[in-house]
Amino acid sequence: MARERHVAPAERPQAYSDAIFSIVATIMIVPLSGEAVSEIAENENLLAGLGEIWFKLLVYAISFGLVSSTWDMHAWVFRMIEKVNETIVLLNLGVLMVATFLPYAFLMFAEHPREQLAVLLFSGCIILQGIFMLAILWHAYSRPNLLKTELVQKGEEEMKFQRTRATVKLLIRPIIVIIAIPVSYGSIEVAWALLVLMTLKPIIFIAVDAIMTCVRGNVQAGTKLLKLSRLYSETSDVIRTNAYSDGVYAIVATLIILDICVNNVPHTGLVDIHGTLAEALSRDANVFLSYSGTFVTICLLWYLHHSIFYHIQAQNSLLLNFNKLALMFAGYLPIVFKLTGEFGGHLVHNDNSSVAVQLNSGTVFLASIWLLVIWITAWCKKSELLQPSAHDVRDCVFMCLNLLIYPIVSLVIFCVCFVVPVSSAVINGVQIGLILVFILLKLLRNWTQRFVKAEEPRKSPEIDEEVANVKTEPEEPSKEDQEGIDNPVEIESTSL
Repeated sequence: MARERHVAPAERPQAYSDAIFSIVATIMIVPLSGEAVSEIAENENLLAGLGEIWFKLLVYAISFGLVSSTWDMHAWVFRMIEKVNETIVLLNLGVLMVATFLPYAFLMFAEHPREQLAVLLFSGCIILQGIFMLAILWHAYSRPNLLKTELVQKGEEEMKFQRTRATVKLLIRPIIVIIAIPVSYGSIEVAWALLVLMTLKPIIFIAVDAIMTCVRGNVQAGTKLLKLSRLYSETSDVIRTNAYSDGVYAIVATLIILDICVNNVPHTGLVDIHGTLAEALSRDANVFLSYSGTFVTICLLWYLHHSIFYHIQAQNSLLLNFNKLALMFAGYLPIVFKLTGEFGGHLVHNDNSSVAVQLNSGTVFLASIWLLVIWITAWCKKSELLQPSAHDVRDCVFMCLNLLIYPIVSLVIFCVCFVVPVSSAVINGVQIGLILVFILLKLLRNWTQRFVKAEEPRKSPEIDEEVANVKTEPEEPSKEDQEGIDNPVEIESTSL
């Protein structure tokens, strides 16, 4: 009874964990965005500046993938857990504490990639996370009242196998980093290659899972696990995916205001030079226009993501990885905002404005095209992944039109920059104006739905009249009925 008293549903710890992971995955772009603009300002050349920070931008992509992979593992473990006690809550806080330290470890990697201490720091974070996650798993399996009911009903033997299977999956990443630590003393490049290999953990686990199944004696089932169809045959719910994605988009939309609060608030001396506060603010008009365009873009990308997952009832591995790519490229938008806002200003020459516009449009294209890929993937397996209400072809067409707006517009602007110079004000104005395009497309969809309902074939009037006549014609009483009417006493006795 004492154990039951401290047991609570697992929803709130999961929601808190989703928030932490989304913040950690996105916040790592903040120091990189500040360094990007400062280094480009020193060179006064966008391409040269990007050439100097390309490795740091790549580190952000790798770190985003690894943090997202950690979140995916966390969600996978908690799919087996229905309730939590104080021990699991505290162990989960340990996982989150190590996750919040990952941005520092990745920045050490970006600044000192050839230092063994950077490898040890990053490896230590991965090992600690694995230990905490493994402790959560084993503690939950030692308390069957914490596990999902359907898992407990499978029996003790199946529970032991699932625990072993989950343990192997959790140990893949710690084993890789344990191998990378001694390797770093001989070759730093090989050690980092092993650490990057952790992004292939799902493929490694598929092979290990197949071997384990074959060892149990089920060779046929183990062989099936090696098929690529497993990437889209196994499904799970999208509740935590929605929460994690909402967190990433919300944080990206909020980060773009930080630079304005720090760098674009006129001080007293600047106001005295320009005469009025309005004149001092007009000096940063490009920055405020870029903020508006970037904020609208992030919000509309979230709107598209919300529209897609409103119709999705389950996800497979392909859909989950495509969603991670869409979020990762959305995470680059704070850097894009800062570069686009500063071009045409006082940091860099306006000759590079077209390059900034291409960088902006290219990032938006990559952040939006993966949303289209998500929808196509879900539609190809609509019987398993989509809600039954989303199987209509007309709804699919309008969804594709919505998802094609950003890729087409971004690609057109990107190509136009090769022909004629395009200022940053143009792409920001286009991004703000796309709100009207989405509104018009929504009105067109509503009008089409009303028109289709009005044109639906109705029943023929002649058929309706025949049906009415059949219902109103009195039936001729049978011989037994006539006898019953002539002899009411018999009816009463029979009924009694």
